[in-house]
Order: sequence, then C-alpha cells, then structure tokens
Amino acid sequence: MRLARSLAWLGVLAILMGACAIDAAELPEVPSPSPSAEVGLPSATPDAGASATPAPPSGPQYSKLRVFVASENTEQVWVLEGAPKGQFALVTKIPVGKLPHQMAVSPDGKYVAVNNRLGDSTSIIDPIAMKEIVRIKVGHQPHGITFSPDSKTLFVAHEKDTFIMRFEVGTWKPLPPIIVGVPQHVLTIGSKRPNLLLYTVTNSNEPDHLRAFDLEKNTISKFKVQDVHDAYYTPDQSEIWSSSSGFIDKPSDRMVIYDPDTFTVKEEIHLGANHYPFHTTKENQDGMYFFPDKSIMVLSDHKGPSLLWVDYKNRKIVAETKGIGNQPFHTSYDPLGERILLTTNVDGMVNVIDVNTKLVIQKVPVPTAHGIASVGIP
Repeated sequence: MRLARSLAWLGVLAILMGACAIDAAELPEVPSPSPSAEVGLPSATPDAGASATPAPPSGPQYSKLRVFVASENTEQVWVLEGAPKGQFALVTKIPVGKLPHQMAVSPDGKYVAVNNRLGDSTSIIDPIAMKEIVRIKVGHQPHGITFSPDSKTLFVAHEKDTFIMRFEVGTWKPLPPIIVGVPQHVLTIGSKRPNLLLYTVTNSNEPDHLRAFDLEKNTISKFKVQDVHDAYYTPDQSEIWSSSSGFIDKPSDRMVIYDPDTFTVKEEIHLGANHYPFHTTKENQDGMYFFPDKSIMVLSDHKGPSLLWVDYKNRKIVAETKGIGNQPFHTSYDPLGERILLTTNVDGMVNVIDVNTKLVIQKVPVPTAHGIASVGIP
C-alpha cells in the first residue's frame, strides 16, 4: 500500500515538476470571482480567533529566525527555528491545502502565505501563533505569489486562469482581479517600483513571455522575449534578469537581462553548459531580510546542482556551493547568523549555507521542500 501511494504521488509530482522546475482542519474560505468580475466581489471571512501579531522590530534585531517551508507531499508547512548562531530545528507542522508550493511573507512580518497548487486555494499563516488563520479560495492552479511592498495587498497568479487575484491584507477581502488574458507562472514586485507587477506567461503560445502590469495606470507592457521561466530584480534593482525553460528535463543556461524602466532587452548571456539557473531570493516573498552585499546575486542551479554566487554587474559566477542535493529551488536569508537557507526538493532538505565560507553547515530534513519564507521573531 505504501509503495502504491508513493508511486501515485510521484506520478502527480512528475506532471507538475515538468512545468515548474511547473483536507486539513475546517477553515473559512473566500470564494473566487469569475474572470470578468470587476466590482461587488464576495468578501472574505475575517481572521476570527487569530492571535494579535506584533510587527517584528525593524532591522535584524530578532532573537530567533522562524522559517516556513512548503512540504509538497505532506500538505503541510514545516516550521524551523534557529537562534542567530545556533542550529535550526523543527518546531511544528502546519496543515494546509493540497500541494503547497510557492510562498510569500509580508514585508512587515505579520503574515506568511502559501499557494496550495492543487487545492485552488491560498493558506494564510500567523507566524507568531504558527497556525493557518484563513484559507482563501483562488483560481485554478495558483503558483506565483507576492505581497506589495507596503504589506497591504497580496497578489496570486494562476497557471490555468487568465487573471491575477489580489486581496486586502488582514481582512483577506478579494479586490478587483487583474485581467491579463493569459495564464501566469511567477510574480515579482520590487520596493523601488512598487507600482510595477512583473509576471511571466505560461501555458500559452502567445509571444512576449515577460510582462509588467502598472498598478497605477492599469496598463500592460510587454518585453520582447520568449522562453521565460522566472524573472527577478538584481539586488540593487537596476536590472531584471530572467531564467529560461523551467522544465526539469530541458536545462538551459540562458539568462536574459532587461532595463526595468524601458522594458527592453539589454543583453543575453549564458552561464555555461554545466549550469541551469532557476530562482533567487525575492523581496516581498522569500523573507524579511536580504544579503547585505548588493554586488552579489544568488541563483539556485538545477544542473550543478548548486547555489551560484553571481557578480551580476560583471556577468560572471564568482563562487559555487556544492553538496546541496537535487533540484534546488528557493532561498531565504538569516542576517544575524549570516546564513542562506536553500530548499532542495528531491532529497527533501533545507540546506543552511554559511555566506562567508560558502559551505553547507547544516541540513534539516523537510519532505519535498519547495517554497521558503523566514520571519524574525523578537
């Protein structure tokens, strides 16, 4: 029986990983609007019974880092804790929906969100109480997710719907959806351009696979580029970089670099046949804190497999962390411990990497680990 269940799970995961690489306790849910809905959307059930969640202090002044990891096949978010110079350890597991995948943390540290990719829902977690406080109904196959830089809005993208949903943070009331006309894969928003919501196009034969929605003007701008997986700002937000393919069995070392103000391609580079860059640490998604050396961008590398340390201005890899396990995905940063945390999906680990030595110093087991988000706890 155990073998049969394992084989069934692997079959589902294989289908999803081809595009990413594509019930728990009773909780209130928010119905999804139709794609054509503009006003009069149904309101969410408030966070009744949620604990009062104080905002963490500004800057890295926390006593411990609390790390939330999406464990896809257990339908749980696993919670790890670590003191600034101590080891990380599992403290609890939070039941969520089916196939928890991409995660985001609000910049003020009050909420953690995870998309339940096969549950057509998004779970909202109180990071202090370490419990799911509401489960929001969204569209089909939610994937990309991000908070706005002011922590007031949550955006959810869909691989099988043509609109991006947005919610009022705290009440979780759905706001008018953003009608983009194509399915989307990932979302990106930066603090220097808070009105610009980047999204990549998936499951579509349309051209221009990277697009930007202006939240003030309600306009869409298209970058003239094909074959885009993820897109992210460089640490100084002077450029946008995008990785290619996104299919586990179709590696690509191609990166495309863009001007974020003119929406034009600046350059196409290749990182080498032994590399397959995927994701980096994003604002409004992967944690509250970020690597202070703004000259370096870290990229998870599926073909290494490794974590790449990239001098993005000079377009070159300056270091590589090996020994991390197969299929590395998302990263988060611990400034007081000077550590990067990286999920690896196949071997089910959170790899703790010392930023000074670039070496793995701890591995914490989390089954089918994918998304990660960290919060400083006073």
